[in-house]
Amino acid sequence: MLYQAAEIDGAGRYRQFFHITLPQLRNAMITSMILMIVGGLTTFETVLILTQGGPGTDTTISAYYMYDKAFKSFDYGTGSAIALALVVASTIISLIVVRVSGYDKMRSSMEGVS
Repeated sequence: MLYQAAEIDGAGRYRQFFHITLPQLRNAMITSMILMIVGGLTTFETVLILTQGGPGTDTTISAYYMYDKAFKSFDYGTGSAIALALVVASTIISLIVVRVSGYDKMRSSMEGVS
């Protein structure tokens, strides 16, 4: 329906893509971006399985360091502090993405229509 109306108005393929398709995909893209960023900050199984933070500490990432401190060194306080820092960093990055993208201001044009 939207594409037919745009075609009648003379919009080409590129204009239809940038003015119809992308705005409709915006919510899904922003949600996926936030989930990928948070997942990237909290993943450690690849490092654990492949290198275990080695050689030396070359592949140690923050989530693996948290695991190492809390469960290998039994330093639960440091592990908890690192976990809290990861939660705070993930939250801040997510809020920045939401603010920059304008996701918090988006409203449906069909809101309240039955």
